[in-house]
Amino acid sequence: MAERNNSQREAKLAKRGARLEVEGFLERCRNNGFQVVHVHSVDALVDVLADWASSWGVRRIVMGGLSKGLALRIRSGLAGRGGYTVLEIDRVEMEIEEYRNNSLGVFRAKAGILETGGVVIFDDWASNLASLVPEYSVALLEESEILQNYRDLASLIRQSRPGGVAIISGPSSTSDIELTHVIGVHGPVGCGCIVAGVELDE
Repeated sequence: MAERNNSQREAKLAKRGARLEVEGFLERCRNNGFQVVHVHSVDALVDVLADWASSWGVRRIVMGGLSKGLALRIRSGLAGRGGYTVLEIDRVEMEIEEYRNNSLGVFRAKAGILETGGVVIFDDWASNLASLVPEYSVALLEESEILQNYRDLASLIRQSRPGGVAIISGPSSTSDIELTHVIGVHGPVGCGCIVAGVELDE
């Protein structure tokens, strides 16, 4: 009986620790300029995408780096909502400029870094395009993919051996010599991060 109580207590502590990690990561992302949310179903994820697309005033949703099943669920979940055109970036012949205006890129991140609130992409050109080119972009991430720090990321890189790594730490911004701050010069003017408490790639 005592062993059972101990294991239940350990499970509760582990669950609470995971929840605090997610909350800490999302808080750091928010401080970096991301819109953030924690969802517990793909349907809730689609609802958030629809809400953000509406608030940002986009007409086109461009998906990149998503599994076929996830892309299909997002496409069908958005059907009939807001009149969005939903595209997969690797299946459409279009000039880069056409991806930019009135577009929201939705991409699958490989990891999130709790220490800094950064979102990690490996060398997946579709995710890279969907994260960089559209006017707005949203990273999709699972709870279990949140890493503590860059040491953990280095370990993941050693295991995965990607050809390249990009870390997104918020909307694109820059300042000139007079310290005039400009957002969106080199990438999205707005970014979001959705952390899911369910498997996204099943």
